[in-house]
Amino acid sequence: MVEYKLYRVSKAYKVISRRILTLLIVPFYRIYLNLIPRIVAFNSSKYAVHFLNNITRINKVDIIVKKSSLTQRVIIYCNIIKQ
Repeated sequence: MVEYKLYRVSKAYKVISRRILTLLIVPFYRIYLNLIPRIVAFNSSKYAVHFLNNITRINKVDIIVKKSSLTQRVIIYCNIIKQ
């Protein structure tokens, strides 16, 4: 017979957060980028580029023909943010 020991983990009295709160409220501080392959598009594009802002949850999706034009899309998106 197997004996199991139970440990109390869920009865924590303090919740300690070490995240810096000032960085959580700055828009466009952290942006996630997804490259989605093999899409079916009307203009023979094969990839979709998805940008997601962590704070404001703003989504932007672009479609590109080649993977090599991804750097151009990132530069364009960064220039839009700087304005």
